Amino acid sequence: MKKKITVILSVLLAAAMIFCISAVAFDANDYDYSFDSGGSDWSSSDHDWGGGSTYYYSDDDGGSGGGGGFGTIGIIVIVIIVIVIIMARKGNNNSGGGTSTPVGGGVRPANGGQGLNVNLPDRTGEIEQIIKKDDPNFTADDFTSFVKEVYIDIQNAWCKRDLTPVRPVMHTNLYNTTDKQVQSKIEQGVTYHYESIAINTAYLTSYVRDNEYEYLTAYLNARYIDYQTDDKTGNIVRGDKNTRWDFRYKMKFMRSVGVKTRSADENNMTGHNCPNCGAPLQISSTGVCEYCGSTVTTGLYSWVLSDFSTIRNDTKDDGIRLPQDNGSGGNAQ
Repeated sequence: MKKKITVILSVLLAAAMIFCISAVAFDANDYDYSFDSGGSDWSSSDHDWGGGSTYYYSDDDGGSGGGGGFGTIGIIVIVIIVIVIIMARKGNNNSGGGTSTPVGGGVRPANGGQGLNVNLPDRTGEIEQIIKKDDPNFTADDFTSFVKEVYIDIQNAWCKRDLTPVRPVMHTNLYNTTDKQVQSKIEQGVTYHYESIAINTAYLTSYVRDNEYEYLTAYLNARYIDYQTDDKTGNIVRGDKNTRWDFRYKMKFMRSVGVKTRSADENNMTGHNCPNCGAPLQISSTGVCEYCGSTVTTGLYSWVLSDFSTIRNDTKDDGIRLPQDNGSGGNAQ
């Protein structure tokens, strides 16, 4: 890319110099160029698109005079160079897919190109065999299906600004952080819209177990249309209805050591029944079953989502770590 930019600049400079030399021999009208470059500014909190580049041109019918043409050409050369540089930078900023998610909530794209060089390996088969030794009913296919369902449900809940449907599968800490973000968007009068969601890839990438909990991390790649509207006017304030963005996630689930996967006949993984008492699952915002009083969102009875993060430059591969790894297992967060 840098080589292409260098070649383009060299050609433009050479052409401009030849033009300047030939232009000195005659008069030329003065022209006034100015520009305003917004560029693309993406944050890890929300989509924040800049305004792009806007150029203004005015034709002043100034008098001709000695050196006027040369001065004009010099300005033109500078403007051409600046335009090329801006376009090159915009190309670099927009290359690669954005990523996104809620550090505790609503999904949002991170810096363009962030984390593109970070690759989390597919360890699905290896992880499945490790878990099956103590949990025969566990299957990677069922778990990745569960991951996809949780992902879609959280995205829909974020757009509706109501986390009630996903409360049973969210760890209390993650839920509290996400709920604060939801309330913040309500106060700002902004609604997110995620449309045409398609999950391209989902696989198991890391498994960590200590003396109390086991942590299973899935990689997920999805594409969807992403834009925001103003609640009062209904106008789009970020994004558009036509562009589908590419997003990469790291979704970490946890449960207590010793918990077994229930068979399909007993209960499905999303848990529409309390995993403790079996009653229809209606829980409070604190994650407590209203029937038996058990806290069901800490991983005590089944998998819950404890971290939902975008693939970024500082994303780490947790690998596979077990208690017998001479202390390398540690307490995963």
